[in-house]
Amino acid sequence: MAPGRRLATVGEHGTLHGLMGRNAGVTRLLDEDALARSSVVANCMMNRERSLSGSNGHGRELGIDVMAELTTRVGAATPVRWLDVCCGSGRAPAEAAGLLADRSLTGQVEIIGLDLVDHFVSDSFPPSLRLISGSVNRWSPTAVST
Repeated sequence: MAPGRRLATVGEHGTLHGLMGRNAGVTRLLDEDALARSSVVANCMMNRERSLSGSNGHGRELGIDVMAELTTRVGAATPVRWLDVCCGSGRAPAEAAGLLADRSLTGQVEIIGLDLVDHFVSDSFPPSLRLISGSVNRWSPTAVST
């Protein structure tokens, strides 16, 4: 694959496909700048509004109970962290941070939401939650000041 190319393609009707997914109707690979400007990236059909639970929640759509996973790990020898890549609006990480605060677990879990588009929910968050706009190609945990 050429440098600067993403593992995402835009197909017929603006549908974004991964190279491992169905590639029928694929028109081209997008470079990083084109992907960032793409209306498909900011589209709700891309799960920008995914919540923790409900019909569009992580449990139903991704098969994971994020809160159970996080709270089960609290008290372990290693830090508890959740990196939500392509977090969309950050709704699910924000919901998790709020629930952790309600359970007095804010200082025991670090949550990072990373998305290409800076259209995050606008709430006040505990310091354990960071919503970051950036490319997964360029971001690294060391790039974030603590």
